Parts: sequence; C-alpha cells; structure tokens
Amino acid sequence: MVPLYKVETRHTRQVLKDFIKFTYKVKNPRASLRLYTLSGCFFVLAAALKGLTTQMIIFAAIGIALFLFTLFRHEIAISKLAKNDLNYQNQSDIIFNFGMNGFVIENKTIPSEEKLKYSQVTDFYRDTRNYYIGVNNEELHILPHLDFKLGNQNEFAAFMKARTNKEVTELKISLKEKLKRVRAEMKFAEEQHDQRIAEKKKKLK
Repeated sequence: MVPLYKVETRHTRQVLKDFIKFTYKVKNPRASLRLYTLSGCFFVLAAALKGLTTQMIIFAAIGIALFLFTLFRHEIAISKLAKNDLNYQNQSDIIFNFGMNGFVIENKTIPSEEKLKYSQVTDFYRDTRNYYIGVNNEELHILPHLDFKLGNQNEFAAFMKARTNKEVTELKISLKEKLKRVRAEMKFAEEQHDQRIAEKKKKLK
C-alpha cells in the first residue's frame, strides 16, 4: 500500500483529555447540565428546610457531592483511563497509514498491525486539535493535527469523504477556521478533478 497520509502519534495526557471531552460532548452532551441541575435541586430542598436539621444537612451534602463530582468528573475519568490504557503507560508509537483502498494502524511498542477498509469507518469528526475516526461503531481513533507526517492535514477531511462517502462532523470551530477548511477542501476537489482529466487524456493517447 502506498500511503497518501501518515500520522505518527502517542496517547499523551492531552490525547486522553481530548478523548474524554469528545465522549462527553458526543455521547452525553447534556450530562453536565443535568448533574448541575440535580445538585441545584438538592440545594433548594436544603434551603427550604428551616433550621439545621438532619434532613437539611443530608440534602446539602448530596448537593455539594454532586456539584464537585460534576466539576471534576473529566479529571476523574482521565485518571481512570490512564490507569487502564497500556498505550499511555508505555507511550506507544502508533502509526496510521492511509492509502487509496484502506488504512493500516501499526503499534511499534506493543507489536501489532490492523488493516481496515474505509467501509468500516462509521463516524468521522473534527475539532480544532484532532480528527476522530470511529470504526465499526466500537473503536475510536484520535489523530492530532500536529502529528501528520505525510499529506496536508487540512485536506484530510476531503480525502476521507471521497473514500468513505461520509461528511466530517464539525465540533465547535471558529468561522475563520471553517473558511480555511472549506478552501482546503475546494483545493483538494480541484486537484482530484485535474487528476481524473489527466488520466483520461493519457488513455486517449
């Protein structure tokens, strides 16, 4: 396979943080709001009770516990993930090679190689720091923009769309960044069009 895009990455603390942030944002987008609301309800119940009663103390304690859990739940989740992620513990070198018909994920530290087809890609997201690729509705792979070693990361979304027929789902980006990405995707589409025309001309000769 001839790689068109290559990403060399590791599971850093920032990658784990982005993974947890992504999971909460996409899978449970309103969980924090619900938890803060619930803790507020317990504070209201505690305030409604007159005097320093046992019930008031219990309601206030539950409200404080819920509030603190919601406030620090990202850090709690990151710590748990770090304890279970061997790639983070070993700082494994993970290499993604994307070709025309599929892509390969290679782990240099924990020797393994996984060959995947673009038809197995079920989700495709992007924010200001990473691409997120979901495979078979089970695995999630994070590709930091700064870790692209081959290929223009700004054109990667257009490439993946051409290979998977899936639009990239944007996760809160600025208007300036949106315009930059639209221009990159238009440039990629033009290059693909020019390439097809060149191939047709070669066949006619």
